[in-house]
Amino acid sequence: MLPIVKDAAAFNRNARRLLLRLLIALAGLTLPAGSTFADTTITRPRAPSEELNTVLMHATFLIAGPSSKVPNATTTGTVFIIGVPHKDEPKIANIVLVTAAHVLDDIAGDKATLLLRRKNDGGTYTAVPFALAIRDNGRPLYVRHPTADVVAMYANLPDEVPITGLPPEALVTDKTLEDIDVHPGDEAFVLGFPLAVSSPGGFPLLRVGHIMSYPLTPMKTIGRIDFDLFIYPGNSGGPVYFSYSNRVFKGSVHLGLNQGILGLVIQETHSAIPQFADKPLNYGIVVPAPFIRETIDMLPPAPDEATGSINQPPATGEKK
Repeated sequence: MLPIVKDAAAFNRNARRLLLRLLIALAGLTLPAGSTFADTTITRPRAPSEELNTVLMHATFLIAGPSSKVPNATTTGTVFIIGVPHKDEPKIANIVLVTAAHVLDDIAGDKATLLLRRKNDGGTYTAVPFALAIRDNGRPLYVRHPTADVVAMYANLPDEVPITGLPPEALVTDKTLEDIDVHPGDEAFVLGFPLAVSSPGGFPLLRVGHIMSYPLTPMKTIGRIDFDLFIYPGNSGGPVYFSYSNRVFKGSVHLGLNQGILGLVIQETHSAIPQFADKPLNYGIVVPAPFIRETIDMLPPAPDEATGSINQPPATGEKK
């Protein structure tokens, strides 16, 4: 097994063999649980920048576990963190892990493995495996949306992991898209771990695609967004988001920044015609953000003794 260790030298010794052993030894992996946090004290570092790509890079992780469908195989996917504010302290939030429902369903057993990151003294990062309970004696610890491929659960992660938690308000609404005229052809970003590949330090890969379906609203009625990007196994659950500056809409240029989480990746797409079913179409399906918000709203009140906490991003103009 690979224990979570405390010193950077030990991390460096383990780093090169981490991913290989993670993928071949998941079934027997046993690691210590995460830290517990007081409601009003946050020792966890923020992401090093409030820039959206950096914040989401630090809030997105590889998840893996033994396959519930294929013997001796490993299932991988992508999860990301939303911070649900404490009622008594809105600048502090509970960690809520969001992903595609089939990602957790396809992992057998009570525990999955998250590939977390810890910052080294020299500014680099080391990937560290962490055992995450997703079931308790077979009972799911996550809530599932009744119609969409989305789940959410509380998670208590070690306080060495730097995260700034975007609030649920970062999830876009129909009004958001209509106000700034988001349309087919618009660019959006995807974070994920295609085929379990990560960048150094265990960070997700950032890729760019385009919205390719119409109409986009009402999102709850349409139920999906088609996205022009080749989707691989491992991408499922990854956040899809946009960041537009000085955007042109409704006949004029609007100065400023428009950002939001559009949804999450759930699958690649193939033709329904059997003779073409094996031909790649190079696009995927995104579950729209309102379904994510509804899933988060299904969570019971947070059990403070079992839920990690993170800082919310500062308000506009507010310093860290």
